[in-house]
Amino acid sequence: MKENEAILKRQEYKIKFNNKDMDFLFNWIMGIGYVVGMSAGEMFYIASGIRDGNPGDWRKYFNSHTEYLKNEAEHAKAEGYMDLASHLYFSACYSQRAALQFTDVQTQEYFNGFHMMETFFMDAVDCSHIPLKKVAVPFNGKELPGYMIFHDDKPKDTIMIVGGGDTSREDLFYFAGHPGWKNGYNVLMLDLPGQGMNPAQGLHFSVDAGEAISAVLDWYDAPTENIAIMGLSGGGYFTAQGIEKDSRIKAWIASTPIYDVAEVFRVSFRSAVKAPKAVIRLGAKVISNFNEAADINLKKYAWQFGTPDFLTSVNEVLAQARVVDYKKISIPSLFLVGEGESRELQRQTDVIYNDFRSRGVDVTVKRFSGASGADAHCQVNNLRLMHAVVFDWLNRIFVRE
Repeated sequence: MKENEAILKRQEYKIKFNNKDMDFLFNWIMGIGYVVGMSAGEMFYIASGIRDGNPGDWRKYFNSHTEYLKNEAEHAKAEGYMDLASHLYFSACYSQRAALQFTDVQTQEYFNGFHMMETFFMDAVDCSHIPLKKVAVPFNGKELPGYMIFHDDKPKDTIMIVGGGDTSREDLFYFAGHPGWKNGYNVLMLDLPGQGMNPAQGLHFSVDAGEAISAVLDWYDAPTENIAIMGLSGGGYFTAQGIEKDSRIKAWIASTPIYDVAEVFRVSFRSAVKAPKAVIRLGAKVISNFNEAADINLKKYAWQFGTPDFLTSVNEVLAQARVVDYKKISIPSLFLVGEGESRELQRQTDVIYNDFRSRGVDVTVKRFSGASGADAHCQVNNLRLMHAVVFDWLNRIFVRE
């Protein structure tokens, strides 16, 4: 990969960095701040010291800001300013989350940083009025960690949020968890196999994520029959797998829907798949000579798949991934797609949408243009707009008063 080549196309316009993966992450973390956490001013302050495409600088400045935020939060808490402390702890959580994106998963630094992120998250919750609690769902002799928010003691409809290859349960909170709770829903946010720290306990990405989704619903004592599921990025594929087989899910939201993940890999990683054998043998070393930021991310993906290198992960996906039979899905669906998404994700969205329309399924596609400020992958650059679209739609489907 070239120095500024992106692993995946996830946005159309440059925000700060020439390195496309770093620029998308900057856009993403800045977008979180419109829901909870750091401001745009903080983000540009941090970025002012980072050399373009340099993950060492990225870690240094975000780790430094995390320490600053932690100290400010502890001082606010000691003074009894709990709302301020909660805000600062959330900011520290997502500053640490930013640092982790360019931290080598094969180092103790990554594991220590991940633990800090989780700790800051719960510190923020404990200083707030959010009724969130940790949960653990039994799965294949182990446990899927997650968070749950019960809106109150009255029966409420449920939204389960599923992330993709770059998310953990803390990310699900701002993507739809917090706004879901504010809109009166019970919320489930869990790390499926391959996500969060699950690879460390031997739970890697599997052929059928639907199995884990059904395990969560088996464990969950749903107060109503109205259960919606929302998939983000790779979660658009995981949720499609779950819905294909589990009739308890009554509404589907995806940004974007994916039925053929192997084709996404084949198109997105075409240069890697076609690389000569000599290059494949060198693996991450070749990549790191050109793009150190990409090298770190690809090592993490290999860890999540449980393979020795990312190219092996790609080959296994191409060989084993199953195509979802979307013709078996007939529940109301909302598909979110930005102009900055890859052509393949846009194509698969259109294929499912056209099929649903032809069969009379209640389906809506919301397309976000550059003018909306929500055209990037998973609408990270305008999450508030995405939340308004999602919950206006879901409130109609579940006939909310």
